[in-house]
Amino acid sequence: MARMKSGFLAMWIACLLSFSVLSWGQTPRYHRNITATANWITSSASSLSDGAILYTSTEIVPYYSNLAAIGLAKTPAHYPQVKAWMEWYIHHLNYPDKWGLYCTVYDYNVSGTTETPTNDADSTDSYAATFVSLAWAYWQTGDADAQAYIKTLRYQLDCIGGVMVQTQQSNGLTWAKPDYQIQYLMDNCEVYKGLSDLANLFQYAFNDSAGRDWYNTYAAKELKGIRSVLWDSAHRNYLTYAGAPPTNWKVWYPDATAQLFPVLNGVLSPSDCRARDLYATFNSKWPDWPSLKFPDSFPWVLVSGAAALMGDTTRVNHYIVTIQDKYVKTGFPWPWYCAEAGWFIRVNNYMLGERTEETVERGVGTREP
Repeated sequence: MARMKSGFLAMWIACLLSFSVLSWGQTPRYHRNITATANWITSSASSLSDGAILYTSTEIVPYYSNLAAIGLAKTPAHYPQVKAWMEWYIHHLNYPDKWGLYCTVYDYNVSGTTETPTNDADSTDSYAATFVSLAWAYWQTGDADAQAYIKTLRYQLDCIGGVMVQTQQSNGLTWAKPDYQIQYLMDNCEVYKGLSDLANLFQYAFNDSAGRDWYNTYAAKELKGIRSVLWDSAHRNYLTYAGAPPTNWKVWYPDATAQLFPVLNGVLSPSDCRARDLYATFNSKWPDWPSLKFPDSFPWVLVSGAAALMGDTTRVNHYIVTIQDKYVKTGFPWPWYCAEAGWFIRVNNYMLGERTEETVERGVGTREP
């Protein structure tokens, strides 16, 4: 009898322990994820001593670095690294660039401590837009040092805003860059957010209502262009670029993933029927995305960002656990990179209830007529 009780007790403890291990693996660890991911971005594996945030060990792609730093702006312990990256960006502005634009930034190759410009960039519009959105995210922290620093950047931010304004066309949409005159949905959603964020910076950081109105005017043109040029009313979804063929939902990138950019960047409110319909279609075509079952080696964390905005807690938590198992527990191996890390911090932070960047009063979340 005693042996039976002892054996039963041992079995019960074993079951309890196995349940505990199982539960840990199936539980999103938001705080741990934020800490681990932020530490990875700011480690020597991902950052340089001059503030640069790396794409790979030999490349700096400022667009990706901006997205990483927006995530770091959610982590007070790493505010100095946010500022360091912003200083790197400011110190590498072109006056002018090869296209004749002022305040663009090139990609850089890295060899040891030497950083060499490629004299090119994937785009001019999204680089500018995401840096301005980073500045707004840094301002929104409320940190005194952060806000004091942003106040010193009026000229530079205005000049960077000019990159978006100068590449905006009569239909309201921006070119990817002057020698690549494609008007992408993804880029233009980011530009809408960037222009709106810059209007907020002029209002709150610089106390300049004229500057606010100036950039809000261009943001309104951008929004109108997205609605009128990129919305495909016949198919009830967005074109991936102006003049593109109808979207093929069976194509993961850019067709399907691009449909999430309007809600990610405030072009659509999560409550808008278009946002709901697009998200429902996305899930019907790619039901296993939380398990990374899509034809791309990159994890596409921003998809979970859209899911979080749509209130899809179940899929977001499933996805977070998938990333914990594949990347967090294994030290973030490639193809994990800085932009994914920035989004992962934001998603975990959002799930903790911090929704500041999605609820500001800049008109983000506009409802389509």
